[in-house]
Amino acid sequence: MNENIFADSTPSDEEYAACIGNNVHFYLPKFRRYALNPTNFHGGWNWPAFFFGCWWFLYRKMYFWALIAFITLCIPYSQLLFMIGWGVAANHLYFRHVNSRMDELRGVQGRAFMQCLYESGGVHGWVPWVAFFVSGGFVLMVLLGVVSLALLI
Repeated sequence: MNENIFADSTPSDEEYAACIGNNVHFYLPKFRRYALNPTNFHGGWNWPAFFFGCWWFLYRKMYFWALIAFITLCIPYSQLLFMIGWGVAANHLYFRHVNSRMDELRGVQGRAFMQCLYESGGVHGWVPWVAFFVSGGFVLMVLLGVVSLALLI
C-alpha cells in the first residue's frame, strides 16, 4: 500500500520557497491564495511569460509547457493570442507544477524532502543567457537579410 500522508496537506511557505527559488516574493503570496482552492483555475498576469513564453517555461523547469509554447510559435497568425494565453495562465501552471513536484518528492524522499526541493526546484540560470544569444542571433540574421535585400535593390 503506497499512501502519501502529505497528499492533503498544504505546503508550508518554507517548502514553497525551496521549490520556487528566484522571485519567491512574487510567487509566494499568489500560491498562498491559490492553495485555498487548488482545483480552480487561477488566472492572473505574468509579463515574462507573455513576452518570453517558451523561455520562461524552460527557465522555471516546466519542460512540457516550454515545448508547447515553442510549438505555438510556429502557428501562423496566432502568436499574439498564445502570448496573451501564456501571460494569463503562467502563474497557475507554475503553481500546479510546483505542487506536483512537491508531491512526487514527498513520496520518494521522505525525510530528505527539503534538500530535494532545493536541488530539483528553482530555476535554470543558463536559460537567460541562451535566450539572449539565440534571440540576438535571430535578430542579427534578420538584419543581415534586410541589408542584403537593400543592397540588391
